[in-house]
Amino acid sequence: MRYLAWTFALIVLVAAAVLAAGWRPPYHYNPWAALDLRAEPDWLTRFRLYRLARAPDQCLAALERSGASFTSVPDKQAPDGCGWQHGVMLRSTGVARLERPTVVTCPLAASLVMLDLHVLQPSAQAAFGSGVSTIEHVGSYNCRAVKGDDGSALSSHAQARAIDVTGFRLKNGDDITVARDWRRPPAGPFLRDAQAQACSYFGIVLGPDYNAAHAGHFHMQAGSAGWCR
Repeated sequence: MRYLAWTFALIVLVAAAVLAAGWRPPYHYNPWAALDLRAEPDWLTRFRLYRLARAPDQCLAALERSGASFTSVPDKQAPDGCGWQHGVMLRSTGVARLERPTVVTCPLAASLVMLDLHVLQPSAQAAFGSGVSTIEHVGSYNCRAVKGDDGSALSSHAQARAIDVTGFRLKNGDDITVARDWRRPPAGPFLRDAQAQACSYFGIVLGPDYNAAHAGHFHMQAGSAGWCR
């Protein structure tokens, strides 16, 4: 037993010395590494995205390194719990621009950047021979309840934690819309694949197969659960 105790103590001392000398595990094996939005996603991506909501400075730094075009905006407090914290005015992911700039929380912006870089661009190039130039949407922030004015809980839109994406414009000028193309080839398979892969970067993703209210858009919400319908 004493031998095991000494061995454990030696291991701890060696590990502490190595860390003190500046060594860190490679990125793909280090859960505490600063998230690189451009790096190929791995088994720790969702955990790193989860951490961003609790580390606003790290989130902004990750967005800056990614090449996204954005501006930090002051926190907003509105009646009934509406408003946002750690918001940014997002203009582009660094590759595709948003149809119009919109305020989203920093973690939501980070998820959008990863979706574009690792899903939309390669998938569109493979399916259509053209990347995505524009992400079309109908906004993020909206001070409302989940089901309107029926007394239900606040929507994630009421805190700028979700965005409703309606489609994509390709660099060749073609438009792909959720409402028109969900069940039409070849755009339909692209849209369904984009929604499925989005689950790796968002807490909730809802689309046309969820209910009639989402027939024309993807509801993409920041978070770590990965609940997709």
